[in-house]
Amino acid sequence: MSAFEFARAFLFPSIPSWASHLVTVIAATTIAAAAAFVILERRRQSEHWLRQLVDLSPDAMWVHRQGRIMFANDACAALFGASSAEEFLGKQVLDFAHPEDRELLKHRIRDQSYDVNPVRQNETKYLRSDGSEMCVEVVACSVIYRGAPAALVMFRDISGRKQTEEKLRQSEATLAAAQRLAHVGSWEQIVTDLADLDAHPARWSDEVFRILGFEPGDTEASMSHFFDLVHPDDRDRLRQALGKAVRDAAKSYNIEYRIVRPDGEQRTIQERADIVLDPHTRKPAKLVGIMQDITDRKRAEAQLQGANQQLAEQVQALQQRSKEITLLSEMGGWLQSCQTAEEAYAMIGKSSERLFPGWSGGFYMISPSRTVVEAVVEWGALAGIERVFAPEDCWALRRGRPNWFDADRNPTNCHHTRTTQVTESLCVPLMAQGEALGVLSLQLVRAAAQQGSASLSEQADQRLALVLAEQVSLALGNLKLRETLRNQSIRDPLTGLFNRRYMEESLERELSRASRKKTSLAILMMDLDHFKKFNDTFGHQAGDAALRALGDYLQKSTRGHDIACRYGGEEFALVLCDSSLQGALQRAETLHDQIKQLHAEYRGELLGTLSVSTGLALFPDHGSTINDVLRAADQALYCAKREGRDRVCVWTTQSVA
Repeated sequence: MSAFEFARAFLFPSIPSWASHLVTVIAATTIAAAAAFVILERRRQSEHWLRQLVDLSPDAMWVHRQGRIMFANDACAALFGASSAEEFLGKQVLDFAHPEDRELLKHRIRDQSYDVNPVRQNETKYLRSDGSEMCVEVVACSVIYRGAPAALVMFRDISGRKQTEEKLRQSEATLAAAQRLAHVGSWEQIVTDLADLDAHPARWSDEVFRILGFEPGDTEASMSHFFDLVHPDDRDRLRQALGKAVRDAAKSYNIEYRIVRPDGEQRTIQERADIVLDPHTRKPAKLVGIMQDITDRKRAEAQLQGANQQLAEQVQALQQRSKEITLLSEMGGWLQSCQTAEEAYAMIGKSSERLFPGWSGGFYMISPSRTVVEAVVEWGALAGIERVFAPEDCWALRRGRPNWFDADRNPTNCHHTRTTQVTESLCVPLMAQGEALGVLSLQLVRAAAQQGSASLSEQADQRLALVLAEQVSLALGNLKLRETLRNQSIRDPLTGLFNRRYMEESLERELSRASRKKTSLAILMMDLDHFKKFNDTFGHQAGDAALRALGDYLQKSTRGHDIACRYGGEEFALVLCDSSLQGALQRAETLHDQIKQLHAEYRGELLGTLSVSTGLALFPDHGSTINDVLRAADQALYCAKREGRDRVCVWTTQSVA
């Protein structure tokens, strides 16, 4: 028995059956009506609360059934740019969908099941009322609205977030590209447990993988794997730098080290890392760093350094060559001003010592007999070479070309070099007009070599020695030629005495000096007696022999500051500087007697006794000018001839014919 039948029997025990059926029908109808009322009331309240929820929600929402919008809130109108929520009523959802997502949204609406997957979330693009697009996050769930299933959709505008994400992706892509171009990679490592760094994850950028020789993601990003790639010689140093930075909470460290890639290639890495402190404990929490492959830069720096070093050496060499050229030029200028070989030798020695610092050396000239080579100037330690030697002892003079001796590479040494005391030597012949004048010899003694003096094995230094020898040869040759020309211009070729021109030039100088010093000067005019008869008897060549004999005697018996010359023909003149009349007369008498003792020979035959007639005049007693004194001496000479020759006469007023 049902509860309803039990109640009817209890309340109406004697009611007829038809009445009982009527009561049952009435009661059932009443209960059904009451239940329907309760259900409708609850549905109405539910829809009321749903609308209240949607209206009060700050997020945009609408309700649609099968794609037709049934209700929307003001936030939805604001999101889509509508003037009011009523504008959405009755419109299709697809009217607001972006063309690119419209087909997808259509399938979602058509295949929508309100019993399965009651909550759905996705991202879709929609259009605002003005036609602009926006990206929204959509959350949809199934609801009962107006007695039938519907979909409640909530919209959240994520356009700004999408733009930010897109900018972030572009920034990351740009950063990745920049890192790849610069070979710079970034990494992070948790360092709360320094003893076991692999206990915490590490993060490597793609470029870190490439720097280490991998493709991104091909290997595990861990410190242990990283240290396996570090060069063994740099591993401890890198660990110490990392550990010190963490222990001392240092701001950063910067270090260079090498890695060995899996393919065996060695690369140089520059790494910089910063410590990130925990904001609460102020202890190191994270190590953030960058690494850059600087192998190419290091190679370029090495090449640049080599180029700079080479350039510096070239500049230094050029400066040295410039200095040498300057010294050679200065030496050449001084040599042009030298009047004698002794002056030239002194100047050559000073310049050569500056051109070859740390070296010993000298110039050695061949004697006129061509049998001996003797030092004329030397510098430095003189223990490495003989000062006098035979021309045959020098290979440079033998061969007419430089000879370089090196104890290790070129053992052919000149015999005049002491090989036990030198490590290197260079001999360069001095050649002028095809004739060997001497040799330039340079030696590097062992003591100087131990102190680091430069070697002459450099071609530039050897060329410098050749240039020096050539310039010295040219200068000495010119000096010798100039001396020869000068002698020819001031000396008589037959007797070797000075000629008349030189005597007159010298007299002007000596008379000026005598005037300043208030001293006297004597002139002796000599004439070989009976010279014409002598020529007629023995011949002109015999006469020349007699003149040469007299000239040799006068040259040997003349004091250094006196002047003996052939005045012309058989006449000779002797200038006695700083001499009194008495002294000059005594000197003239001595010469007169000694000339008689001369034995002139021609072809082995004695030519007889020579005698001279001599006239003496004194400056300033017998004249105040050169011409006056010469005239007085000449007049005294003629006086001696008139009085019978073979005598000395002093100028007096009676000497004038």
